Amino acid sequence: MLESFPTGGRYKGRSAVSDRFFPAVKGHFSEYVTLPEIFLTEGPNVATFGVYRVRSAAGKAGDISFAHFWTVRDGRITAFRQVADTAALRTLLAAEDTSS
Repeated sequence: MLESFPTGGRYKGRSAVSDRFFPAVKGHFSEYVTLPEIFLTEGPNVATFGVYRVRSAAGKAGDISFAHFWTVRDGRITAFRQVADTAALRTLLAAEDTSS
């Protein structure tokens, strides 16, 4: 059972995110687009709300709501936290879970 975002957890540094997180996540989807809709800022903090428009590897399509929380200092991202609708994600990926 999926309890969090696929391959969720902590990733430290750019290479961990680009070399480990994104390739692993994209392995669950044939399409994966991030569509931010709202941006809020307060000092170095930025909150972004939107949807992931995805299609699972099994072909099931859907929009998954997300919130991203960023800390930006001196033009660099120093912290990032993602929150996503894991119940909708679990339903979307259920076809993969039952086929294996």
